[in-house]
Amino acid sequence: MKKVICFIFPITTLLGQINYTGSIKPGNMYRLSDQSEISLPFRLAEAEVGYSLGDFEIKTNSAIEYRWSNNENEFQLREAYLMWYPSWGEAKVGKQIHAWGAVDGNNPTDNLNPYDYYYMFLPGAERKVGTISGSVKYYWNDWQMEGVFIPEHEGNRFPFGEEAFPLDIPMVAPKLMDEEPGSEFGFRFQSTLGSSDFSLSYFDGRDRSFSYVGVTDSMPSFFYRKTSVLGFDLVSFIGGFTNRFEIAHFSTKIDVNPDTLYFDNAAYIQYAEQIEYTTPNDIMLSVQLIGYIEGDISWQEIEGNRSAQTSAPELIPGMGTPFASFTDLGLSFSASANYYDDALELMGNTFIDLKDSQSMLGVSAKYSPKDNWKLNMSVSKFTGEEGTQFHEMEDFSHLKVGLEFHF
Repeated sequence: MKKVICFIFPITTLLGQINYTGSIKPGNMYRLSDQSEISLPFRLAEAEVGYSLGDFEIKTNSAIEYRWSNNENEFQLREAYLMWYPSWGEAKVGKQIHAWGAVDGNNPTDNLNPYDYYYMFLPGAERKVGTISGSVKYYWNDWQMEGVFIPEHEGNRFPFGEEAFPLDIPMVAPKLMDEEPGSEFGFRFQSTLGSSDFSLSYFDGRDRSFSYVGVTDSMPSFFYRKTSVLGFDLVSFIGGFTNRFEIAHFSTKIDVNPDTLYFDNAAYIQYAEQIEYTTPNDIMLSVQLIGYIEGDISWQEIEGNRSAQTSAPELIPGMGTPFASFTDLGLSFSASANYYDDALELMGNTFIDLKDSQSMLGVSAKYSPKDNWKLNMSVSKFTGEEGTQFHEMEDFSHLKVGLEFHF
């Protein structure tokens, strides 16, 4: 009997602990204008699986992307990494999705991962692309210090050739200049001051979106600019209000030599301010201000026989929150509430451009008729004057319906 027990114990220890969660979420989108189907891929199923043994843990996050119109499906391994929990902190290595910053979703300081533009209107990590990286966190008294190393740059995933996609994306991916992007790294220091939490961060890498940098050998040239980001974020509590603030300074340059006028150094600032409040009847209110400030631009003189250029190329941010590409100053407001023992969730949100005449309005409802099941429906409406981004998206105004099963 003792031999059997001694044999079972090491096997149990070797097996460790396995945990998993997942969901199956069929759904579809229909235009409000003519009720036609919007043919874009979506995540039909998702699964997170973890295995822990002592101070070590392995985590994976995968999804199946599906498109109704042609039954295309693709397996995506979004994350797969090893974690170690020593006494002084934690370490991770593998394909990861990182999270920096303080505000919800629109984070100027969170630039470690590229965005997946197919899911740009989803919250948080749902719209990010995992990248191979290593990270270490060290805890000392009230301080938390983190370092991240990314051996190879990866850009945003753009929906090239998608006629149904609402933004002005090229039909084919442009040819990028044949240069080695190199590695990237970042540091973040977090601590507390009274009842507030704050952090300072620095990231050095390349833009997640490619930019037009001029003409080389009489052909348009595109490249990922070299960019460094210095960031600060703060979370504070005043009475029943939660205040979240985030600001980042971007210094970017083109470290190649196209044949036309280009800038060799430029700067811009992005910031976000968010205030949250929960009413006595448990309605969650949130307002967020998102801003963009363009700084100084240093232009490189045209040399030798470089061709003339009548106008300077526009500085378009290649990092930071995607909403900064829509407006220089925007305001969003959301309200959500749960009813019937959290079986029904209602939400409304709006985004207003404070400089140009464009806005977005959304409402959604989720109902859980029984445990692990949800029915959801949402409506998104875009409006804008001619020449604005949301004007181009008016035909993308849609109704979305879906079913969710969680396990």
